[in-house]
Amino acid sequence: TPPVTHQEKEESIVDEAKKTTPPSAIDLALNSVVKVFTVSSKPRLFQPWQISMQNECSGSGFLISGKKIITNAHVVDNHTSVKVQKHGSATKYKAKVRMIGHECDLAILEVDNDEFWEGMNFLELGDVPKLQEEVHLVGYPCGGDSISVTKGVVSRVELKEYSHSSTELLTVQIDAAINSGNSGGPVFLGNKVAGVAFEGLFWSDGIGYMIPTPVVKHFLDCVEEKHVSFGSMNISYQMMGNAQIRDYFKMSKDMTGILVNEINPLSDAYNFLKKDDVILAIDGVPIGNDSK
Repeated sequence: TPPVTHQEKEESIVDEAKKTTPPSAIDLALNSVVKVFTVSSKPRLFQPWQISMQNECSGSGFLISGKKIITNAHVVDNHTSVKVQKHGSATKYKAKVRMIGHECDLAILEVDNDEFWEGMNFLELGDVPKLQEEVHLVGYPCGGDSISVTKGVVSRVELKEYSHSSTELLTVQIDAAINSGNSGGPVFLGNKVAGVAFEGLFWSDGIGYMIPTPVVKHFLDCVEEKHVSFGSMNISYQMMGNAQIRDYFKMSKDMTGILVNEINPLSDAYNFLKKDDVILAIDGVPIGNDSK
């Protein structure tokens, strides 16, 4: 019996994935999701004269319009070499990191090789999924070399601290494991990308998180401006869970909000807010006494 080729192995796995995945999603993924190989060297900040060891890791990425590849910042952080590999191919193409947004854990890669782009599709960003909607995670997690498709359901949409940057941004939680190697892969809702897989909980096999499209779109806008940043009011505040504090500031029972303690002089809010103001809502969205 002749040995199974790399391409035949990939095709067999894809056939199995098509049985449980919407055709539009898996067909798009085959020519748009890539495996990212990174060689990195973390600097020794306290001993810069010493040579740092090189580490190898892999992740996932996907193509969008403009011949860009989206992946996670932590996949290419401190990189010395980045290469990408297409589905069904053994060739690794050299990639350049155009922009890294550490706050949102996203990065843009570019490949200056026409051969790489032949036959490839560009994915379209969709909307934030609703609770209980079914999504499909596509990528190259550890445990194998071939493309993987995992089905999950949206269980939570909320602000969460990103482990790479410790910045609190919007996240979507799904009941599917996101393992090492999945990072940077697209999460499909129908035939559009609903988010980017980026982390899971090491003590739980059934919880994963993705970066939703509003964060991704903001990052892409920042890439065009050549400056990645996320807004902050730059104020210190306290929660209003204490009934006596609410009474002191004459808040009615149906009022909730946060108490302003200090405003940074460089903040845009400096000319509009003052100490002991109570913020009840932002852009018409009520703020809870727990600041959420």
